[in-house]
Amino acid sequence: MKKLFKYGLTTLASMVALVLAAGCSNVATYEVQLPTAATELTVADLESKYSAADPLEIDFWTGFGATVTSGGINPTIEAFEEAYPYIKVTHTSKGGYDNLLKAINLSITSRSYPNVAVGYPDHFASYIRSGIQYALDPFMDHADPLIGVDVEDFVPDYMTENRSFQFKDEEKTDPYTLGLPFNKSTEVMVVNQTFMDWAKTKDVNIVVPDTWEQARDVGERILGMMGRIGAYGKKIDITGAINDNAGKVGYPALLLDLTNVTAADFRPISYDSTSNLFITMVRQWGGQFTKMGENITKGYVQFAQQSTYDMLNFFKEMHDDGIFAIPTDFGEQQYNSNPFKAIKSVMTISSSAGVTNNVPTGSAFQVSIAPVIAKDEDHRFVISQGTNMAIFTNRDAEKVLGSWLFTRFATTVFNAEFAIGAGYYPVTQTQLDSPLYQAYINTTVDSASNLSKIGAANVNSNVYGDPEIGWTKFVDPGFVGSSDIREQIATVFPMLFFGRDGVQMTPEEIIAYNYSQLSRYIEPEETAS
Repeated sequence: MKKLFKYGLTTLASMVALVLAAGCSNVATYEVQLPTAATELTVADLESKYSAADPLEIDFWTGFGATVTSGGINPTIEAFEEAYPYIKVTHTSKGGYDNLLKAINLSITSRSYPNVAVGYPDHFASYIRSGIQYALDPFMDHADPLIGVDVEDFVPDYMTENRSFQFKDEEKTDPYTLGLPFNKSTEVMVVNQTFMDWAKTKDVNIVVPDTWEQARDVGERILGMMGRIGAYGKKIDITGAINDNAGKVGYPALLLDLTNVTAADFRPISYDSTSNLFITMVRQWGGQFTKMGENITKGYVQFAQQSTYDMLNFFKEMHDDGIFAIPTDFGEQQYNSNPFKAIKSVMTISSSAGVTNNVPTGSAFQVSIAPVIAKDEDHRFVISQGTNMAIFTNRDAEKVLGSWLFTRFATTVFNAEFAIGAGYYPVTQTQLDSPLYQAYINTTVDSASNLSKIGAANVNSNVYGDPEIGWTKFVDPGFVGSSDIREQIATVFPMLFFGRDGVQMTPEEIIAYNYSQLSRYIEPEETAS
């Protein structure tokens, strides 16, 4: 079998300067927290002291919703407690990642934060600054096989973002590991395959596009075909003909129902996340989004570049030509799933974790899953998403070891089961190659909803994960405040397409406005390189 995930995840910028002191290491003023006392304990120590009737209790906080909790978190905890009946894990969802970050930061003064939590790199930067997050290397490198892990088994690209905060040497070549990857996803393109197959019978050049130039051509062809044959507001029968009686007794079966689709509200291609759209396209056009400063408290915007202006002009033209859309075009707040299911868009780029939301009920049409569109074969960039697991400081060494055993179990032993149940991807090569996961991604008979998840998993493993195709999964540096930048730039494409306060703006004006809103993240001239 092809070795998976050998693409290069763009290395995060080195984050912090290191100062060595007797007995401890410091990054800037942020002391590295090592779980030394916990590593002196053994699993047998816990097993002899605790029992199912009187267990060691571990608190685990996430931001997951009901679907991930029921499909992934609960089964993981149940399996862990079966393997370690003397440890009880209590899961609490804070109702979203932002709420999770706020809850942990608010709990620091009272030291009421959890033992284990999931988080993004910018979350970790905040926790490291506060001195509450352990470096996990002493556990990972432990000689006891019941405690240590095979570090090389983790997908290297997922480890990068966990190894860019604190370092053991001044040259910053030997990093500490501050977390382990847990739930990973990416973006894919969901395709109305029924529509595309039908459209190709009208124009053989209407295909699922690989590049944005091809997407513009295909979009123009779809719009031209729809108008030329008069398909708006009509039904298409199984022979491919317009037939208002399609599906009725005595008439050919219904293939596509376009009765609620008008020329005014039809956009062939759409993109859910305006933040991911901007960040990804900046990179696809050869630019840089942000960069790390001298330590985890400093980071700077970098996207005021000619390549960014060129990219924005390209998408403005596609939007003006009726080819491309974001949720606002359809009166939606965040997602294009409802318009897609209503056939107001026939190709939509969304998170792989949410592909099932784009599957229509019944048999309205068939979907397929494709990679996102790239600028060209030399700029195949797709964003990597998902959180990592962290362990927080605690005076009780037994709780710290118990927390590690749970983290180790969730990220290695049970991660394929979690990924299948929750719609994410395994984070170790062993779990990716496991018979369970390979059987899953090779499943061909299942519900349309499950097949969409399996399709996304195949794109992730066999397209993004094929080094010969040349995709790069990337993440940008996580520093204190990087989430503020992401939140602000979500406004770029709405401003580009609809103006600000009713006034149209050029790409240069939009970027200048965003820089004015992010002034504290503009790099001082004396430090710019």
